[in-house]
Amino acid sequence: MLVVKSKIKDVVKNCNVAGDLADALSKKLTMMIEDACKRADENGRKTVMAKDVPFFFTCKGKASDMIVVKSKLKDVAKGYNVAGDLADALNNVAVTMVGMAEERAAGNNRKTLMAKDL
Repeated sequence: MLVVKSKIKDVVKNCNVAGDLADALSKKLTMMIEDACKRADENGRKTVMAKDVPFFFTCKGKASDMIVVKSKLKDVAKGYNVAGDLADALNNVAVTMVGMAEERAAGNNRKTLMAKDL
């Protein structure tokens, strides 16, 4: 699990959080790290950096709450070095995704944020 379930609830402002959200978010982040590893490899690097994370450049600002577990990043990025900025970049993407999912749930007149909103 790449995310802390209890921290997700701190990020979500106006909705309840369904039990399946943390697992779905963790799976999406795992796929993003795997994609970032491929990008680093294509660029001839063995270090995965923030710039390799998909959608990193579209996320604005820095998230105040850390929902990503830094120690788990190396488990996913096996065989690669992990740059210091990777955890923050992934966290910004995760918080942005949760915010967009919250907007989707509200747009569908629901008060519970579910995995399908990601």
